Amino acid sequence: MSDENVTLDLLGSRLLGMTADVRDLQQRFDGLEARFSSLETRFASMEARFAGVERRLGVLEERMTRLIALVVRIAERQGVSE
Repeated sequence: MSDENVTLDLLGSRLLGMTADVRDLQQRFDGLEARFSSLETRFASMEARFAGVERRLGVLEERMTRLIALVVRIAERQGVSE
């Protein structure tokens, strides 16, 4: 170490500087946390929307299957062969 004396004033100013840096970092991390939280909320809503679309497509698939079965039965009664 050098021959400089460490005074309480120097130590206090260094500590204040470090405290300000830590507060700045904490504010930045809080901002990032808020952004990630909003992204998580958006992804959750997108997941819910996709689940709704998937349910609707399942219903449509079931209806199409029933409709095709009905058309096949009608064609069989009419005597239409493949």
